[in-house]
Parts: sequence; C-alpha cells; structure tokens
Amino acid sequence: MKKSLIFTFCALFCASAGAQKFTVSGLAPMNAKVVYLRNMETPRDVRPDSVRVTSDRRFSFQSDAAGHLFAQVYTDREVVDVMPVILNGDVVVDFDLRVAHGTPENLLASQMAARMSGFNEQMEAIEAEVTELQKSGTQLTPEVIAPFQQRYEVLSQEMSQTVKEFCDENTESIVPAYFLRDVIYQIDRSDVIRWADAKAKFMGTSLMAPVNSRVEGWRRGEPGTMFTDLEENDVDGKPHKLSEYVGKGNYVLIDFWASWCGPCLRELPNVKAAYEKYHPKGFDIVGLSFDQDHKAWTGAINRIGMPWHHLSDLKGWETVASTTYGINAIPATLLVGPDGKIVANGLRAEKLLEKLAEIYGE
Repeated sequence: MKKSLIFTFCALFCASAGAQKFTVSGLAPMNAKVVYLRNMETPRDVRPDSVRVTSDRRFSFQSDAAGHLFAQVYTDREVVDVMPVILNGDVVVDFDLRVAHGTPENLLASQMAARMSGFNEQMEAIEAEVTELQKSGTQLTPEVIAPFQQRYEVLSQEMSQTVKEFCDENTESIVPAYFLRDVIYQIDRSDVIRWADAKAKFMGTSLMAPVNSRVEGWRRGEPGTMFTDLEENDVDGKPHKLSEYVGKGNYVLIDFWASWCGPCLRELPNVKAAYEKYHPKGFDIVGLSFDQDHKAWTGAINRIGMPWHHLSDLKGWETVASTTYGINAIPATLLVGPDGKIVANGLRAEKLLEKLAEIYGE
C-alpha cells in the first residue's frame, strides 16, 4: 500500500510538473463570431480549436500546450486578423489594439508582429498593383514586371534583416523562432549556424527542429571546410564517389539541380558559360541531380548540352546530396578549391563568373 501511494503521488507530481497549462482570452474584433486557435506545429489538415464570441466580444481558450508553445489566434472575418501567441500561462489578446500580453514573451511577440505587418502590407500593395495592371489589359512582360519584382525583393531583404537583428537581440528568448521560421531560407546560413553553436534559446524550440536537422549539413558547406564525400551513380548507373573529381588540384563547382526545376534551368546557361570559359584552365563541374526519373534527368543533360560530370541516386529531395549538405532549395552550388576545401557557396549568375575571374586572374 505504501509503495502504491508513493507511486501515485510521484505520477501526479510529474504530470503536473510537465504540464504547460495556458489560457488565451481577450477581446475579439467587431463583428467577429468565431475565434480560432491554431498551433503552428499542427498539420494544416487538422482543424484548429475554435470558440464562439460572446455578445460582449469576449472569447477564451484553456488547455495544455504539451510542449508546443507557438500558436496563432485569428477570426472568421473577411479581413484577416492573425495574432501570434506563446502558450505559456495566461495570455490576454486585444484585437483592437493588436497586442497580446500577460507574459513578457507574448508582449515581445506582439511588438515584433507589428513591425512585420508593415512589410507584409507593403508587399500586398505591390501584388495588388500588379493585379490591377493585369485587369487593365496590360501585358505583364519581364520589362513591366521588373520594377515590381525589384521593390518586392528590397522589402524581402529588409524583412529578413529585421528578423536577423531581432534574433541577435533576443538569444535568451524563444520568441524569435516564430518569425525566423518564415524567413529561415533567406537568412545567411552562417548566422543560423552561429545561433545554433551559441545555443540561442529559440534554436532549441520544437519549431526549429526541421532547421536544426539541416544545420549539420550546412556546416559541411561552409567556406574553409573540407568537402564531405558521397557516392551516387552516373547516367549509365555506375557508382562514383565525389572524391574522384574533387580535391584533385583544380577548382570544382558542385551544382545541385534537377530537370524539373525551373530556376535551375534558367541558371544553367550561366553555369555552361563558366564551364566553357574556364574548363580549358582546369575548372570542372559535378552536377548532383535531385531528379527521380532517369529519362528526364539524362534528357535534360543531352538537350541542354552539359558536358561535365553528372551523378544522381534518383531519390528526389531524399537524395544523399541533400542530406549530406543540407540542401533545401535548388539551384545551389559549392565551389571547392584544389585542396578539397570549400571556397564559397551559393554562387550564381554574375557572382559565379566574378569569382572564377578572380581565381583565374581575369
């Protein structure tokens, strides 16, 4: 009996200690009838929690976060009302003031959300301008679209820089994970690796788990790092190691691409121009394909005319090239020096040609 009581007490204590009870309540917008609470780590096909708004515009949720702390609160109105919330303790959301408070982390999240909404509004305005042009019958040629794309890209870069600075300023908080997730692949990998090495609190959240799984691969692609070998088959199905071509005394570009990737196909003329200009001086290329269809892969090689080395395990995004180097978007490149160490990553278009001109003294 004594043992049973001790066990029961321990079980209850451990359960309560591990629980992350929260309440999210507050003031809904005018005319809102339903408020939704969606955990950001829940699959999109899972319905969010919802509550009816009372006659005095009040709503309330109460549950256990169970380790999943990042959520969004929004309404059924046509105007999109989305508020970030951190599910720790009692959170009070005021849609009129666009703020969630009750804990320091929720207040911090609201302040950052306000800054980010400014970028989003400007981006939406650009998209609206393009839509209006299209409705007016204007042909959206590359020349017409270019100024809009340029403005959009500037805003995107400013947004990413704002998130980077927010992360640097709040390494002891989990809140940056909420915003970093949306721009993670626009942030310089060296910054992400730096935050991981410094054990920034936000990097330890479950929201960052997919990113952390790639950080080790990103480290392998950092300049100054010795390349990591891998093995895949050539177009005839014969296995080859990357080390057969890399670290043999010449500069080698490792090009991650696929026949189905539009941006890759648009980039290939630049890669081909680099090969034709510098191959006589020893420059070489190894293409690592993310294809799954052998015919599509080899067909693109022959159609475009790509006379360099080609390898693939035809596993798509599960290719060993992706898992080894943490490649999450293509096209991607690694330039390896004669000694087998990474010289640069992410070289494309003019940057690739400029780097090779620097190397070969032109």
